[in-house]
Amino acid sequence: MIGETPIQIAIKSVIATSAGYFILAAVTVSTTRFDGGVAFIWVATALLIARLTTLQPSAWPAHLLACGSANVAVTALFGLGVAAAIPLSFVNLFEAVIAASVLRLIQIPERPLESTRWLAGFVLATGMVAPAASGVGGASVATMVVGADFSAAYPRWFAGHSLGSLTFTPVFILLFRKDLGERIRAMTHRRAAKTAVLLLLVVGVSIAVFAQNRMPLLFLPLLPVIFATFRGGSLAAASSVILLTIIGFTFTLCNTGPISLMHGTMGDHMQFLQFYLAATVLAVLPISADLARRSNLISELRDSKARYRMLADNSTDIILNLDVHGLVRFVSPSIAQLGGFEPSDLVGRNAALLVVAEDRASAARSHVMTLRGGGAMVSFEYRAVTASGAERWFETHSRAVRDDAGVVEGVVSVLRDISDRKVMETQLFHAALTDPLTQLPNRRAFKLELERLVRHVHPERSFGCVAMFDFDHFKQVNDCHGHEAGDRVLREFGRIAMTTVRGGDVVSRIGGEEFAVLLRHASLEQAMVVCERLRNAIEKMVIMVDGRPVRVTVSGGVALIDVGGAEDAIRSADAALYHAKRDGRNRLQLAS
Repeated sequence: MIGETPIQIAIKSVIATSAGYFILAAVTVSTTRFDGGVAFIWVATALLIARLTTLQPSAWPAHLLACGSANVAVTALFGLGVAAAIPLSFVNLFEAVIAASVLRLIQIPERPLESTRWLAGFVLATGMVAPAASGVGGASVATMVVGADFSAAYPRWFAGHSLGSLTFTPVFILLFRKDLGERIRAMTHRRAAKTAVLLLLVVGVSIAVFAQNRMPLLFLPLLPVIFATFRGGSLAAASSVILLTIIGFTFTLCNTGPISLMHGTMGDHMQFLQFYLAATVLAVLPISADLARRSNLISELRDSKARYRMLADNSTDIILNLDVHGLVRFVSPSIAQLGGFEPSDLVGRNAALLVVAEDRASAARSHVMTLRGGGAMVSFEYRAVTASGAERWFETHSRAVRDDAGVVEGVVSVLRDISDRKVMETQLFHAALTDPLTQLPNRRAFKLELERLVRHVHPERSFGCVAMFDFDHFKQVNDCHGHEAGDRVLREFGRIAMTTVRGGDVVSRIGGEEFAVLLRHASLEQAMVVCERLRNAIEKMVIMVDGRPVRVTVSGGVALIDVGGAEDAIRSADAALYHAKRDGRNRLQLAS
């Protein structure tokens, strides 16, 4: 439930597992100890094995302790008595730990019931190794406590535990799987109805077979069970086994059905039923695993088709395939060059973790839009973190991938590195900014123009000159006439300068009352003529403020642009400017 803490979830898991263990142990012990010895059927260990295989080892002790206590209570109340309770509890827990440990050693896949390799290891661990080891202890306890015959108790223990684990562990694993609820909720009404019909067929045939004891028709239920497996998958297979078990157990316990035709005790009948159920499970699970493998293969082919479609529609750098939760299914090798990641390191990770924190919300919204877009392409831009920790801009085009039933099962995306484009956009944006007062280019724009001139003009051709102008005693204008008058003076300088310089020259306000002029390809003599004309025009300029005239002068420095670059030219012109101010102002000075 939402809001539960991890501790609360763990406690509920322990309680549910131990309660289920107690019920299963109590039912089998009280109904299948036909001769006072060990039970002919044992299902509880299958539940514990399934629970342990779906938990981390750190969670095992709590579950083992709780189930061990339940085992002690069942043995004391319904089984061999108090004397055998604790020893048998240890033996049963030992069996579960052996089986679960072996299954972990063979590396349990994400979907164990859909792997043929895992099924082989499962049969070895739960059907042979674990019950063979625990049978020694169990038969020994029965021999010492109730005087049972060891040679009879051991095979009965081995058969009961082996067949019980083989039959029911896969079913319990399916029930414990985290995605079971999601898979049930994801079923369409049509598929749910089809599964229900298949299960009703299993129930009908099973009842028809076990309700009569004239003919040995035990092979008949296998047909609808296998058919249900083919059409409904592992969920239908497990449900069929459960239904067949309930029906077969009920009728056989009432001494009705084909098994009652056998000679032997009720214990022999029940153990044969368990053998029959185990054989059914071992026949059905490989079919289910192979069908799941083929289904996964079809899904991968569908994903591959969608990826190639994206390649045809877009010029791409990276192909990324995500599931509906945003986990990476596939990433193309180009991620190593652009992001510094190995593709195998990203598979299974949440793609959102690669996005810069500030952009994750918009990326998540785009992912949801893609899932709901009905196959339409969704594009968005964001910043992502590379393996080195650097941030880069990416543009992503995404499209949902649907299965044959039209259910969205993932997203395929094309990622393009647009960092260079973003840098250029930023540069152009700042270069295009103008001074808000004079509407002239700002200092940044002026430097970019000057650097571009130096970079692209052949050294044998004259770069031109740079002139720096600064008003003389401009503070007095602001102090005597106000800042509005000062602003008018600055704007008027820009207007006069633009009408004075040549067509290709650049006039810029680079700060305060300081201006710069770029005279492209001009010699010093040409630059001095233009700048002197500008100085004279400013000297003659009269601005009326509140009926009073305002007059100003400027000083200037002119420098030749050479291979030293833009910065050298600006520094030289600036030094010449201040030299002109020291020499009396309202004059021009050539850089030395």
